[in-house]
Amino acid sequence: MLSYTIIYNPASGHAKGPTAAEVLKAKLEDRQRLVTMKPTKNADDAREFAARAHSDVVVAVGGDGTINQVVAGLAPRQQPPILGILPEGTVNNLAKVLHIPLLLPLAIKNILEAKPQPLDIAQVNDRYMVSTLTLGVLANAALSVTQKEKRHFGPIIYLLKGFKVLAQHQHWQLQLDTAHHQWKKDTQFLLVTMTNSVGGFTNAVPDATPDDGHLHVFIAPKLAWWRSLLAIPYFITGNFQKFPGMTYFKTEQLTIQAPKTLQSRVDGDPSAKTPLKLAVIADHIQVLAPPLK
Repeated sequence: MLSYTIIYNPASGHAKGPTAAEVLKAKLEDRQRLVTMKPTKNADDAREFAARAHSDVVVAVGGDGTINQVVAGLAPRQQPPILGILPEGTVNNLAKVLHIPLLLPLAIKNILEAKPQPLDIAQVNDRYMVSTLTLGVLANAALSVTQKEKRHFGPIIYLLKGFKVLAQHQHWQLQLDTAHHQWKKDTQFLLVTMTNSVGGFTNAVPDATPDDGHLHVFIAPKLAWWRSLLAIPYFITGNFQKFPGMTYFKTEQLTIQAPKTLQSRVDGDPSAKTPLKLAVIADHIQVLAPPLK
């Protein structure tokens, strides 16, 4: 008999996590599956529950932050359980990338019927990433977004905050090192993504897939305030890769250093501070999702 641990965040998205978790539990029990329910109360609960789960499948019910915490619990395990995702967050970036339906009945059908697919993750210092890391303007803008604003405005609030911070003309000197390249220059923001989606905009990196084994790195040039305005259409459409002066490369490992400590944001939440060491972990996590090819 297959067993499932359902980890849900009561505060994700529009606080529909408990209802979604209960509906999933009923559907699984109808199919004679063994179910353990694990609601989170504290920031580290999802990670701890996933690390200790004795089940075949661990289901993350919530947004990208909840998924990140569940993956952080699964990743150190030698043979981690399969990951299931019931998207109940605001942006649901990873679910969109994996073509997991956002409607509850279809998302539950995916958990019941989908086959495991490989999912790359990355280690960031002693933490983990499933989707994106930001540093600089993008991270500072995201840090200023409240949960209430996320629920009310959705992904567009990140763009609005980003333009406000961009107009302040903040910039930092970063040094990036890979196995084959070193980059050192003033920048207004750094973005590292593991998928083709950033903040729910799914055409940001057309070549990227969740199992391609790469970190996709974007470094924005230092812009005069009037050039910042020119960047708006590129960000709204998700095509910032094409913005003049943008540096893009892909790598399996990356080290980021800054003259002063900068706060990164990983999968939507505040994370490790510089210096940062990133490395792809491939073929370790399996997720229930439609085939990508």
